Amino acid sequence: MKTISEVMARDHDKIVGLINDFGKCIELEKQTLKKAYQTFTWELEKHIFTEEKVIFTKYEPEDEREGYEMIPQLMQEHNKIYKKLREMKKSIKSRGTCDFKEFKKIMIKHKDFEEKSVYPKLDQELDETTKKMIVNRIGEVKLTPNSLKNIKVKCSECDKKLGILSGYHHSKLGKKWLFCSECYDKIE
Repeated sequence: MKTISEVMARDHDKIVGLINDFGKCIELEKQTLKKAYQTFTWELEKHIFTEEKVIFTKYEPEDEREGYEMIPQLMQEHNKIYKKLREMKKSIKSRGTCDFKEFKKIMIKHKDFEEKSVYPKLDQELDETTKKMIVNRIGEVKLTPNSLKNIKVKCSECDKKLGILSGYHHSKLGKKWLFCSECYDKIE
């Protein structure tokens, strides 16, 4: 049977992949950035929901003082993540940009804390039946890796449909222009 640490680390890998994909979208035009933001946040919210509603509700720590300090800390971090997401949404809506680097830093720090301190503690303290139930429930809330690739945009030159991450940006023209491979090759 897989451990909570293994299953949630796999989810974290998907989230980091989505964060990196979202970072590639930052310089795209406003409408595309908004779609990418919505897709990314949906996947991140599923992950946080899984932690808060599936894992935290089943955790009854052996050391109540230590255990009950950990959960509020994680909830505060989740609130900080949600706050940063709201700020990014507001920024995208008004200016078509966002402070992605700061958000990524917060997420990586949070991920590392969970993988080093939280999940191993859960694997150690929870009984086998509870762990199995949690792992099964986590499997029910599926994250979609590379979901940003499903967002369709058009080539800036020929209007051919492209996936948001499959087009090419020309260094001289900037990131606001996205080209298919044929049109990219024609640019001088």
